[in-house]
Amino acid sequence: MSRETDAAALRVLSPLSALIRKTLRVVDGEQTDRADEFSVHLAAPNLSIVSVEGGAFNSAEREVVQAVFEVIHASEENAVRVEELRKQMQRLEREHCDLTIKNRILSEVSARDSLTGLYNRWYVVDKIEAEINRSLRHGSPMSLMMLDIDHFKRINDTYGHPAGDLVLQTVGKLLKDCCRVYDVPGRYGGEEFCILFPQINLESAPNVPERIRQRLEMTELELSGSQVGVTASIGIASVDARADDQVLNPAALIDRADRALYSAKNRGRNRVEFWDATLSLPRFIEPPGH
Repeated sequence: MSRETDAAALRVLSPLSALIRKTLRVVDGEQTDRADEFSVHLAAPNLSIVSVEGGAFNSAEREVVQAVFEVIHASEENAVRVEELRKQMQRLEREHCDLTIKNRILSEVSARDSLTGLYNRWYVVDKIEAEINRSLRHGSPMSLMMLDIDHFKRINDTYGHPAGDLVLQTVGKLLKDCCRVYDVPGRYGGEEFCILFPQINLESAPNVPERIRQRLEMTELELSGSQVGVTASIGIASVDARADDQVLNPAALIDRADRALYSAKNRGRNRVEFWDATLSLPRFIEPPGH
């Protein structure tokens, strides 16, 4: 006899005894030795209800006793099912939470470049598209910076690929350090990097990419016992949704930033150039001290 059934039986014995005018007691169905006419056997659970004074049960009294304890048993079974369901729901919630966390971790890992820890090209392109759509909806500006390490092939050829990897990691860390929490720094491919700047027009704030260029220029790395300086050429393209010429897709914005980047390369490297949307020509901004 379960604790729940025992408690329920004790609660109903007194009113049930008064109803059929017999003093009743609950006993183990397998151990009762009372004659059948003085007991009512309950199949589930295995209990017997006996008449203490020995008065025989008539058919109506048996039906009443059986019905009452069937309700008690059904209630207990229902409570067990509810508890099992509750535990199952808790287990499913834990599994779902674990799966959600694992999926988030997997998504985050798959979006990262393994060498630098920056976001990879495809993640950045998706973010560019999302920011363009937001810019068009809300009229907010955005900018894309493309950065290419100057003479990177020479570094690889002179000092080896491990030294080249160190340079890439150093540039990646510098870019992360220069970003706001909602900027999106990425490794676009090879020695080319990018940063997506939501809600800022870098043509109105040229000190941001220039500060990045200067910090990189002041960085020296020890490669094979030599102190080696690293510089980069930078191209900027901005979107202002209020302007007539609006960039409507990531490829167009990336193309503008790339054109500005290659113009910086052609004009001597270690420079920042901004795409001039009005003139449709790259506009060179001379860095301070050059």
